[in-house]
Amino acid sequence: MSSTAQRDSNSLSRDIGLLGAMSTVVAGTLGAGLFVTLGTASSTTGPSVILVVVLSGILAMSIAVNYSWMATIFPAAAGSYAYISRTFGSRLPGFIVTWSKWLGYMAADAVLAIGFGSYLQVFYPSVDAKLAGFGLLTVLFLVNLIGTRGYSVSQNAIFGMLMAAILVLVIPGSFSIDPANYQPFFTGGFDGFLAAAVPLFYAYIGIAVAGQMGAEVKNPSRNLPLAMAGGTAILVALYVWTSIVIYGVVGDYTVLANSARPLATAAEAFLGDIGTAIVAFGGLLATASSVHAVMAAGIKMPYSWAWDEVFPKQFVSVSERFGTPHFSLFTLYAVAAALTFWSTGLSQALAIATFSYLIAYLTVSATVLYVLFTDSELSERAGFDLGLGLYATGLVAVLGSGALLTQAYQGSLQVYVPWMVVGLAVFGLYWYRGQQREKDIEAILDTLPGVHSDDHDPNVGLLNDD
Repeated sequence: MSSTAQRDSNSLSRDIGLLGAMSTVVAGTLGAGLFVTLGTASSTTGPSVILVVVLSGILAMSIAVNYSWMATIFPAAAGSYAYISRTFGSRLPGFIVTWSKWLGYMAADAVLAIGFGSYLQVFYPSVDAKLAGFGLLTVLFLVNLIGTRGYSVSQNAIFGMLMAAILVLVIPGSFSIDPANYQPFFTGGFDGFLAAAVPLFYAYIGIAVAGQMGAEVKNPSRNLPLAMAGGTAILVALYVWTSIVIYGVVGDYTVLANSARPLATAAEAFLGDIGTAIVAFGGLLATASSVHAVMAAGIKMPYSWAWDEVFPKQFVSVSERFGTPHFSLFTLYAVAAALTFWSTGLSQALAIATFSYLIAYLTVSATVLYVLFTDSELSERAGFDLGLGLYATGLVAVLGSGALLTQAYQGSLQVYVPWMVVGLAVFGLYWYRGQQREKDIEAILDTLPGVHSDDHDPNVGLLNDD
């Protein structure tokens, strides 16, 4: 079998519509952000975390626009890996940027699964959070195993119920705000305000997750920008509205800062038991949907590396029955499930995840600026044109991500560096094997990971994106 035919046999099916892609961004991000971070991030700055939410939202929207633009040029699996490797004609920079994200995805799935167990304890206090998280991972592993249709349907259903649960809190809460609760607004000065920026930005960490599934989204030139930029706009609105409400109804912000379930804690201040239960149920849905989206997106990076022949070929193979990269999925599930029972080091792994996400956001945004300044051919293949606006979003994202990296690297390098050494060794081994076999690297880079050759012409982009 030729290498082209082999890749085609492992290509992915475009089964995810606009709603599925948008629910991946919104519902897949809320678990870590809305239901946890909005409370804990206030520990260093108090109610002024509301302003941090706004500023982080501006940065997040800039990043989402940049990713959306690149996604219309390279609507492939693994998002940032494809954008960077195809733009620069080299697999190495894309691999470097995404290798650490893979570790972060697995750690994030474990932590979010444990968060699901914590919200379940509101209803069943005797439940072991880790066992509940393991059960959730197992169920969602099976859902993802049967293909993107099952993923999309289940994520859409979760998305609808989740929005209802949030509105139960924010609509009545908007009429229960006491402005005195916002005082003092800044409790930790500039240093405290800055310290809240990195953990708060984690609330937006899934804004580009739909880009990981670019090879599975229908009509990607239209739906990917709408999902990423539109989904991020919904997230910003929800975060700002919710933060205004919860800090306006709770008299002491430290109560929220010290709560593992800040939205449920805020609901207790003005809603009855039924309202609080609905919000807690929203926490269950949010953490479950985040685990779901991270699992579906995280398997695409090793799949794409294997597609480009810098990783074991088993990771690119897809199930004949369901069309999913089952080996990659099982690996993520097994590692994440194991991590749920190994809490030591998870917080550091999440710090590394945030650090690696910021590196990817900065690098993709810099790639946008590079294309704008040097490669008109790629620019012409983009699905939309914002004119000078795209230069602005690229610059905001590069500067903003760079500023956050000056804080996010702390406590990450001692694990990040050895992990990168391992990754480079793996890449070097498969690069050397390719050299020995005289692989045609240009031919590999002329393909898009996960996209069938009939649907892609490297000279003009997607031929059929319906």
